[in-house]
Amino acid sequence: AVVSTQSTGPHPCPDMRDLDRQSFDLTVTTRALEVPTKRCTEIVQLLNQKNSMFSQLQHKPRIVQSCIGDLSRKLILLDNEQSIPIIDNDIIERTIDVKLTYKNWSASQIIRAILPPSIDDTEVVSGFEIVGHIAHLNLREWHHPYKHIIGQVILDKNPSIRTVINKLNTIHAEYRYFDMELLAGENNFITTAIEHKLKYQMDFSKLYWNSRLGTEHKRIAELIPAGSTVLDMFCGIGPFALPLARKRCHVHANDLNPESYKYLLKNIQINKIASEYITCYNQGGRELIENFTGQIDYVLMNLPASAYEFVDVFIGLYSKRQEGLKPPTVFCYHFADADAPEKKSITAISEKLGFSIIPEEVHLVRKTAPKTWMTCVRFTVPKPVLYAESQSKKKKLF
Repeated sequence: AVVSTQSTGPHPCPDMRDLDRQSFDLTVTTRALEVPTKRCTEIVQLLNQKNSMFSQLQHKPRIVQSCIGDLSRKLILLDNEQSIPIIDNDIIERTIDVKLTYKNWSASQIIRAILPPSIDDTEVVSGFEIVGHIAHLNLREWHHPYKHIIGQVILDKNPSIRTVINKLNTIHAEYRYFDMELLAGENNFITTAIEHKLKYQMDFSKLYWNSRLGTEHKRIAELIPAGSTVLDMFCGIGPFALPLARKRCHVHANDLNPESYKYLLKNIQINKIASEYITCYNQGGRELIENFTGQIDYVLMNLPASAYEFVDVFIGLYSKRQEGLKPPTVFCYHFADADAPEKKSITAISEKLGFSIIPEEVHLVRKTAPKTWMTCVRFTVPKPVLYAESQSKKKKLF
């Protein structure tokens, strides 16, 4: 097909179920400037083609050798509506045909072409999480007939990606990681993520990891001072625990999932974290708190779907312990409705704790869905809670 450069992508192929790369070949008729080779960079900058069709392509054919075979001159491709800010005796305007192929189109342009026109542009797959060599997609129901093509396109267009997976809606009941399906590439889920100069090895199919929380991991590591004693109740493979241990906090890192615990130990070795600054446990989060007898400075509760349900472990915690222990500061993560998420997070924790907390901060971590925020409530456990008679005699302390 021959079209003008007013076209913004390949021809639609909504009936495609197996990827046919040749179907995306397209010849466009466009204007071009023939210029001296030595002036190409200068003239491209003057043209400022950021919003042109050719600037949106991969393996951009914007500058090609002149059709007359003169190595001293090149052609700069233009959109048909593009103005020319400079013309002199060295520059000649021409009209030429340019062939665009599968390799020239971006992944989003290819995916747009295979999806039905009824699917809005905002629902085209354009972003995904990368964990080492794995691309992690969250496909919607209307993507499913095209999921394997989508996976192959992502694989083709990202040389560092070797495995493309789709997260399913089912969640492991005990260990809280998502089931997933392979869309394209290698059936290999063992990978390594790098975050703030630390390496995290994992089997991505058997534990929870979220690369979008890197900023939050760094924030907490900067907030907690060196030398502090930190209990990480749901530590995963160590994205909070390792940065804190690296800065010489005394970290007690716990996770119930045996796979998370296995890779936590591996990551401590990989990153050469001194054993004197980190102790690891494979048990329930409550056990970590209940069995720890020394001073607790900070507690991390990064299980936003249900962490607030564990705060009652602090009721009566100090009632039978040595005097002089300082109340710990807790970072409790929570999923809250986007309508007043701070207030709803505070209320959920207060009701479970039996005491109205006054937090030092409620930090909005990230929006996980259009109507859901992940929050982090930082509060010091009130003394009336810590010194309540016992957990077996819980009473409301409002």
